[in-house]
Parts: sequence; structure tokens; C-alpha cells
Amino acid sequence: DMSAPGAPSTAQQAAQTISQAVSRQDGAGLAAALRLDLGNTALIAQLNSSPPLEQICGRALVEPWDELLLEQLHYIKAAAAGEHEAAYSHCERAAACFQAAFEKESDWPVPALHSLCLNLRRAAAAADAALVAKGERAARQQEAARTMQKFFQVCVTDRAPLPVSKKWGALVVINALFHVYFAINNLRLCQNLIRAVEGPAFPKALDGQTVEGRHFAKAEVVTYKYFTGRLALLNSDFGAAERQLSWAFERCPRAATGNKRLVLRYLVPVRLALGVFASEALLRKYGLDYFVPLCRAVHRGDLNAFEEQLATHQQRFIRHGSYLLVERSKLIVYRNFFRRVALLHPDKSTKLDIKRFQACLKATNTEMEVDEIECILANLIYCGYIKGYISHAHGKLVVSKGAPFPPLRELGLTSAV
Repeated sequence: DMSAPGAPSTAQQAAQTISQAVSRQDGAGLAAALRLDLGNTALIAQLNSSPPLEQICGRALVEPWDELLLEQLHYIKAAAAGEHEAAYSHCERAAACFQAAFEKESDWPVPALHSLCLNLRRAAAAADAALVAKGERAARQQEAARTMQKFFQVCVTDRAPLPVSKKWGALVVINALFHVYFAINNLRLCQNLIRAVEGPAFPKALDGQTVEGRHFAKAEVVTYKYFTGRLALLNSDFGAAERQLSWAFERCPRAATGNKRLVLRYLVPVRLALGVFASEALLRKYGLDYFVPLCRAVHRGDLNAFEEQLATHQQRFIRHGSYLLVERSKLIVYRNFFRRVALLHPDKSTKLDIKRFQACLKATNTEMEVDEIECILANLIYCGYIKGYISHAHGKLVVSKGAPFPPLRELGLTSAV
């Protein structure tokens, strides 16, 4: 694990670098100086030799930058020693020092927000894991979210003109908050962030546009689309989910295979509901082989294979938070099964015998009462997957002469799927 390029390897060097960045108002320089991580073995070795850190920081830096660096160094030392609760406390104090400076400065420190939020998020998760291991309540990630909310407020309420606005730092903080809210399962709070982004005062640059000479980094927008896509799924807004996740997948760098795989975990099942099946090559390329037989089962209308795959991978889907979404594809399986049975009827027949559906289900080892079959057909008609109506008295499904089973893609994704 190598230290980040450009990161200082001694406390003196870090103090000097921050001092220069502050005097030059160099945000990138400040970000590099604060990118102190656990791979920085030279720095950790120096910290373990108990150097006079207060003196080193106080001599080179003015308030609150001296305390910011001091807390940052204590955080690194504690984290390297596996003292995760202490590490988090130092990390939070470092964030508070940055907050004090950030409120007063212009927009130049914005690039440092990424490092600070990342450290805070990781430190909080490690501290919570340590607390849970001791049988105590995990609350550090919640605290970290409150701290990051303050960063967010500074960014979104900035009144400076857009070319020099702190608003360009908001997306980094929002993404960090999304990470935490998903981790602690407090998704209600995500909506407040989305409302702020969709508000009139926020830069309209969430599709990669440049506004008044400024734009959000592509990585930030991809992450934002990934999270908002997942939130849309949870709200059963599958059309929005497909758009956001597709955007994220297409613009995620080719080399970032892990991130592309993360997006596909949700994009593959949402497209299944659209009748769009991911190719076997794509699924295998990203290590999502378990979707191959599932997609095949949906495509063929093979109920048994679908149930078997759903049961086999149930725990995985639950862990990923996509189980209910995958389960919704069962309606498409029924639609494809009934379509195949309909093709067995004499040409141009619009009156399909429900008893025949029952016999075909039985032939595939699925015992079902006529009432149950009518219930499923009624649901398929309601969702637009079948054009027709049920003649209960005659035991028939009466379908339209045109396209009794409209192509799924034409239907679009509705929340009724």
C-alpha cells in the first residue's frame, strides 16, 4: 500500500506544504498535503517516535490550520495503531478546524473537501466496527454525517458568483453523505440533498455541462448518478433508475472495473424488467456470472429455473439490496411463458383457453388453480404486458388482434412492474 503521490513524508514537510498552500491560496496543494493515509510508512514511523508535534505545527502555521494539521497527524498515528475510536475523534476535530477556516475563506480550499470527507467516512466506519465488536452502539457514522452536513451547508449557501462559488464543492460532500446514509440505512435524509441539488440556486451541471467556465469532476457526477439511481429503484421509479444508472455505467472509466460492476449489479435487474437482457459476455467480463442463468430464465419464461436461481442467490441479492427488484422480474417470466403458450393456439386465435395455460404450467411441474392463473393474467393486463381481458364465465383470455403481447421496451418502465 503506497502513500498517495505528493503526500508529505514528515510532519515538518506537511506543515511547510500547508503553510505554502494557505499563503498562495492553492487548494490542490492543500488537498495533497492533507492526503495523509496509512500507506505513508515514513510519516507513521516519525509519528511513532513522539516528535514535538504541537511545536512543529504551531511554528509553521497560523490558526486554525496549526490545529487542523495536529489533529490530522494524531488521527494517522491512532489509525495506524488500530485505535479506531481515538482516530475518529481526532479526525472529527480536524474536520471542525477545516470548517472554521472554510467558512471565512473564499472558494480556494474546496479541493481539500474530498480528502477530509473520505478520512471522516473511513474513520467513522472503523470506529463503529470497533464499537460493535465491544457490544456497544455504533453512532460515529451518524456523527460524521452531521459534521459533513455542515460542510454541505457552507457550500450550498455560498453567495459568491458561480465562477468562484463554493457550490462546486457540494457534490463531493453529497456523495460522501450518500455513502454514510446507505451504510447506516437512513435513506430518508438523502431526499434533502437531492432537493438542494435540484433547487434553482444549484449549478445546472449534473450531466457533465460546463457552467460559467466551471464543471463538476466526471467521477463526482458518476457517483452521484449511481446513488440517485439506487434511490430511484427503492422508490420504484424504474425509468429514472435506468437513466441514472446507464449514465453512470457509460461514463465510468473503462479501467474502473470494480465501479462498473457495482453499477451493473442494479442496472442488470432494472433492465430485465424492461425486457433488455445483458449479454453473457458483458456479465462474465464484470464477474456477474450469476446473472447469466437468471437472464436466460426470464427470457425463456422458465418459471422453475427462475425460482431456482432466485433461491440460490437470495442472500447475495439481499446483501446488495436488490432482491425485491430481481423478484419483480417474475412477472416478466410469466408474461414470456404465457406468450409461448399463446403461440401454440391455432393461428389468429384471440380467445385463449386458461385451462391450456394450466396444463402447460403443470407440464413444467407448476401446479396452479385457475383462479391463481386469472389473478396473474389480470396483473399482466393491468401492467400493459398483455392487451386483452379475461372472460371468467368462459374461462378464456381474450386478447387483441394487433399485438397481444406488446414488446416490453415499448412499454417503458412503470412503477407497476
